[in-house]
Amino acid sequence: MSGYELGSLTAVSVFEDFPGDPAYCPEARRLVRTALKDHPRILDDAELVVSELFGNACRHTRSGEGGTLSVSVSALVTGLAVISVTDQGPKYDDRAAAHDPVPRLNPPDPATGGWRGLHLVTDVADDWGYDENENEGLTVWAVFESPVLAPAHLLG
Repeated sequence: MSGYELGSLTAVSVFEDFPGDPAYCPEARRLVRTALKDHPRILDDAELVVSELFGNACRHTRSGEGGTLSVSVSALVTGLAVISVTDQGPKYDDRAAAHDPVPRLNPPDPATGGWRGLHLVTDVADDWGYDENENEGLTVWAVFESPVLAPAHLLG
C-alpha cells in the first residue's frame, strides 16, 4: 500500500479478493483497519460497515455459495473514504429464478435476528449505495467524510 501524505492523513487505495465465506470477514476488517490507520475518525465505523456489507454479500449472493467477494478501500488526504464490497450476483433457487439482489432498508423486525445491517451502515456512513456490474453482481459502497483542518500555512 502506497500513498500520498498531507498532515496526518495518507491517501490509500487497496483491493483484495476473499472467499465468500463469513469466516473471512475478520480478514476484510483487518484490511480496512490497516488501510485506514491514518484516518482514526472513521476507522471504527468503516470497519463496522465492511463487516455488514461482507456479511450481507455472503448471505444473499452467489459469492456466499463458494464464490468470492472483492473489498476495496480508498481514502484521500482530505479525509474522504470509500469502502466497497463487490459480489458475484444473485442466488438462484431451484426454479432458476434470481433472488432480488438489491440492498433495501427494511423495517427492523424484532422477531428476527437480521435486517438491521443496512440501518447500521446508514447510521455511521455519510452515504451509501450500489452499482450493478456486468456479471449481474453488485458493488455496495459506503462513503465517509472526515473533514480535516487545512494546514496553518494555507489559512493565511
